[in-house]
Amino acid sequence: MAIQQEQLQSASNPYLRLAPQPAARRRLEKYSMRFGNFLLRYWAHLITGVMGLLVLTALLIPFLSYLGLDVIAKPLFYSLHLVCAQIPAHSFYILGHQLGLCARNLSIYSSMTFASLVFILTKKRMPGLPWWLWALMLLPIAWDGLTQMFGLRQSTWELRVLTGTLFGLANIWFIFPLIQKTLMEAAPPPAPADEATAPYGLSSRNE
Repeated sequence: MAIQQEQLQSASNPYLRLAPQPAARRRLEKYSMRFGNFLLRYWAHLITGVMGLLVLTALLIPFLSYLGLDVIAKPLFYSLHLVCAQIPAHSFYILGHQLGLCARNLSIYSSMTFASLVFILTKKRMPGLPWWLWALMLLPIAWDGLTQMFGLRQSTWELRVLTGTLFGLANIWFIFPLIQKTLMEAAPPPAPADEATAPYGLSSRNE
């Protein structure tokens, strides 16, 4: 009688029918944990890949235009406008066609990609940059950009490349080790590998 009453309650309550079963909940927790571990392990790789893709796309655009593949080059060029003003006078040209990023942004993303690769190759052990040195490395791009914006002087491509490179290196050198340190401090300690703590009652010993 009690079983029939419980079945009737479950059938009449839509929330109970939609509630995940223990096996499905365990699978969801397992996949969520795997995805979280993947992000913790490869977050720097993902960011580096995005920045490297920006640089590669910017360099590829003039070659596509030169080959007459504007149907591909133009959408790529306009998509990069989301991260760059693409001022023609501030940009480099290859084979008579403008790159997808201006000189300053090309230097920024190229240096950030390089610094990120160094961070990954050192197995995320690259020492962090002190905050005062990070701020000092940002001053040149602030000075170059602000003085040009207010019409006090006109920047050159050499200054754009130099200040952009310093800006990109400083940000990765300061932010990436800080992120890694924060993740390491927030990570829970590894659980003992024994039967009492093995997930879902599975033994950690080989049988």
